[in-house]
Amino acid sequence: MNIGLISLGCSKNRVDSEIMLYRLKRSGHKLVSQPEKADLIIINTCAFIEEARQEAVDRIIETGLLKSRGNLKYLVAAGCMAQRYGSQLLEELPELDGVMGIAHCGEIDKLVEAIQCGQPVVACAKPEPQSQVFSGRILTTPPGMAYLRIADGCDNRCSYCAIPGIRGALRSRRLEDVLEEARRLVSEQRVQELVVVAQDTAAYGTDIYGCPSLPGLLHGLQQIEGLSWIRLMYLHPAHLDDAIIDAIASYDKVLPYLDIPVQHASDRILRLMNRKHDSTLLRALLAKLRSRIDRLVLRTTVMTGFPGESEDDFKRLYDFIAESAFDWVGAFCYQPEEDTAAKSMPDQVPQDISRERLERIMKLQHGITRRKNIDRIGSLEPILVSEKLSSQLYIGRGYYQAPEVDGITMIKSTRALPTGSFVQAVLKAVRNYDMIGEAFDEASP
Repeated sequence: MNIGLISLGCSKNRVDSEIMLYRLKRSGHKLVSQPEKADLIIINTCAFIEEARQEAVDRIIETGLLKSRGNLKYLVAAGCMAQRYGSQLLEELPELDGVMGIAHCGEIDKLVEAIQCGQPVVACAKPEPQSQVFSGRILTTPPGMAYLRIADGCDNRCSYCAIPGIRGALRSRRLEDVLEEARRLVSEQRVQELVVVAQDTAAYGTDIYGCPSLPGLLHGLQQIEGLSWIRLMYLHPAHLDDAIIDAIASYDKVLPYLDIPVQHASDRILRLMNRKHDSTLLRALLAKLRSRIDRLVLRTTVMTGFPGESEDDFKRLYDFIAESAFDWVGAFCYQPEEDTAAKSMPDQVPQDISRERLERIMKLQHGITRRKNIDRIGSLEPILVSEKLSSQLYIGRGYYQAPEVDGITMIKSTRALPTGSFVQAVLKAVRNYDMIGEAFDEASP
């Protein structure tokens, strides 16, 4: 059968999609990229915020039209929205023939078989501890990089977040399973950069080993021959301890790039968010990181408009962003989510005020990011080449740029640059959030 897959949402969802693609191909199905050629399409959904859910519903309805004007026979919703709403989706979206939650990616081939037999499938069991041994993935990322998911679920219970209710409690993968997957990604798919992800990367191992185990994992990844870069994302500041910092500073393959979502800098709002840290900890942590890790690049995420956020609370956040000088900041407006404590909190902030505050943050950060990029002009950097734009222009990323969320580096080169490999480039200019460089052996003074 011809099967297509549409992946929505975050990098963790992308990993699930890649696992499903591998299982389907191994079962003899043909994978197609054009929806109109598919007999069955799986939409791997996100349910983190309302916009994500609406996008998923829109894609389901739009894709369902292919049943009447194309080859499409079956349509399946997978992922977080399927996990959250289960059979309710089948009732409300008649386009669907099956609903599959996050615990069933490894058995997608069996579920497809059942759907082919005319059975409407609802498979939304509660996620179990991570015990599966890595079997394979078909990468959908640019050449040379892959996401490495080390855990799923979260124990933090931030008051605005529905993820623990959807993806469950923290479930770390066994160290040996993660390392085996990493070795195979490097040796079989020539991956140069592993981007380590989880809902709470710094908490890895606390559930199965009784203590934070990220340093041990980084030690194992450091030993993998052929691996060049290890990038850490989603590090909760309350869990980023000295052992993790020492490991980051000690291993040369671990990039001096850290993604640390702080969410806010008003102590009152942080308490309401149930973040388990205050602004004093944040400032001390940033100072410690910058003193111990050379050439450190920092990314964070913040939220505006949380219930009760006053102009004074927002000013504390604004001033914190100004003084902390993060290289990259992602910002979003608070949205009330069902099954979260924040939804019923008093003093909900109007969306227009939340949006205006977000715009002020992003205007401030645009200037900071631009200055940081200008400071990089003239430096010689290894760039991981991801795409060829024309005969003499390529897209890549430096260590200072995470995939999908930061800017890119465009490289000018008269010689061919293989995608998935590194080139030394002299950074020459800044364009908005992006850098422009020239291959080192061709760079003019």
